[in-house]
Amino acid sequence: MTTRSAGPWVGVLCGVGANLVWGLAFLVPVVLPGVPSLALALGRYLCFGAVSVVLLAVTWRTALAGVGAHAWRTAAVFSVTGHLGYYALLVQAIRWAGAPIATVIIGLLPVSIALTGNWVRRELPFARLVLPLALIVCGLTLVYVVELDWQSVVQGRSGADWALGIAAAVGALALWTSYAVRNAQFLREHPHVSSTTWSTMMGVCTFGLSLVATPLVLASGAVRVDAADQVGPLVLASLLLGVVVSWFGTVLWSRSSALTPISLAGQLAVVQVCAGLAYVFAWEGRLPPPLELGGFVLVVAGVVTVIRRARTVPAPPARVAVRP
Repeated sequence: MTTRSAGPWVGVLCGVGANLVWGLAFLVPVVLPGVPSLALALGRYLCFGAVSVVLLAVTWRTALAGVGAHAWRTAAVFSVTGHLGYYALLVQAIRWAGAPIATVIIGLLPVSIALTGNWVRRELPFARLVLPLALIVCGLTLVYVVELDWQSVVQGRSGADWALGIAAAVGALALWTSYAVRNAQFLREHPHVSSTTWSTMMGVCTFGLSLVATPLVLASGAVRVDAADQVGPLVLASLLLGVVVSWFGTVLWSRSSALTPISLAGQLAVVQVCAGLAYVFAWEGRLPPPLELGGFVLVVAGVVTVIRRARTVPAPPARVAVRP
């Protein structure tokens, strides 16, 4: 492999790793069905923020060298679009329109990121995106047909709930697409900011937002842990989600975004869905139905196509930032 192609190749591996880690977020609610999902989300982002504050306190002299106010403002925006704001809209979409509709819309992330990223920064001919995207979409369609409970979509929901839920899901899709594309742009324009430092900065900003949101959520009564034996699992799950899924996953994703054309890296978001379902199947000790297994095969074929094409694409050039 030439040096010219090494960057995208490493970036794709980091992107796959990030989505494998993010897939753990699908498993935790299955392992802890008695813990409210909102409590898990609150614990996740508080732990993500807390570990980031500690890391920054230890490394700030070297980590923040050359990092100015513009970078901090961008990190604050991304803490909303890529973390808290995205998740809040996703929760509302599930509540109003149901999990099947929300999941299908959010499942368009590989397509929306690939097309938007390539439109903003033309790194590949659009024709090269058709085959992997087609394989991924067909594979996801088979998975959704088998896995999702479509009967729940039409039960007890008004037209207004449907409209609000779909709007929230589209909003969540737009937020994370914007985050993925702009995050890649920022990292390429600021090569002096490492992926570890960048994840930590977003975590610090997320911590501030979480501290503001926590008393409001608790006062609303939306989060209640009824049994004392749920506290320990909630703390452990929050640490796993906050430190491994949010902080480490963001480190890997930022590394991938800096090295790989976003049109290719974005397609790897499908790994998160498939990994999450695979973890659940392993936990429950069952195999997916044949039709769903065929969907997984198509998704894997799409990802392999992405990886093969990334090996022939030069690493995105980094530009010197105009302002730190």
